Amino acid sequence: EVLRKWESRYGFPVPLRDALGNRLYSGEDLSRLRLIKRLMDGGLRPAQVVALDHAQLLALVESAKPAPAPCQSHASSQLLSWLHLRDPSALRRNLQEELTRVGLETFIVEIIPSMNAEVGEAWERQEIFIRDEHMYTEIMQELLRGAVAQIAKPHASPRVLITTPTGELHTLGVLMLQGFLTSRGASCISLGAQTPAAEIGHASAEYQADIVGLSFSASFPKRRAEAILREVRALVPSGKELWAGGQGVTGLERDIRGVRIMRSFEQIEKGLERYRARGPARVGSVQNGLD
Repeated sequence: EVLRKWESRYGFPVPLRDALGNRLYSGEDLSRLRLIKRLMDGGLRPAQVVALDHAQLLALVESAKPAPAPCQSHASSQLLSWLHLRDPSALRRNLQEELTRVGLETFIVEIIPSMNAEVGEAWERQEIFIRDEHMYTEIMQELLRGAVAQIAKPHASPRVLITTPTGELHTLGVLMLQGFLTSRGASCISLGAQTPAAEIGHASAEYQADIVGLSFSASFPKRRAEAILREVRALVPSGKELWAGGQGVTGLERDIRGVRIMRSFEQIEKGLERYRARGPARVGSVQNGLD
């Protein structure tokens, strides 16, 4: 509905139609829409960005980027070169070497976010393709699963059930959360992606989870995220905490009763410390971040 309004008001995007009349958008249109979303997430209004072409949008995004961190890893700076080799074995080997060099927690907290940003921006600049992004994600997930399996302690505490809600296909965030929590001594039970709210509620009880963690990517609609969190909170037993993290919830403006919005790994770390120090928080208390 929003895209139809933009088409009428700004002349973009103009879709093609298939034989059944369904709207189809080109790869170039999708790239522009992704840039528009980033700029709007940064505070710009549709009237300021929708009518701009790809080059103008990219220039705005680049001007809004912070200066690169001086401690950027060699692996992050070399990532695009590795992707352009189209050699999965070499990419896997190089990423594994970086993981081994810095350790799992640093790899998750510092290296992967930098690499994710590099891949996303390269796609927006049309320097790589969706297939390259998918290859990177698949190999990264493979490495994380292997690293987590080596250090997992099934009977550790707290026990955290992690997943994404229905409609959220991205699982890299779930694996990053699992890796971080495991490195901090928690026991994680992953349900993968797209678990219905009712199933999350049942699983939290049947697997005796202390905490339920949901991951939302930047592409997940914020209004829908709010509704899902309220629904899941009503289904998860009151003695269990509900945490939500990822770029899809970092911009939520309103507190959600009984939900802790985790905006950084530092907040997750503090959440674990708080849980271990005093046990589960009362569900009715203010849960936006860490109180």
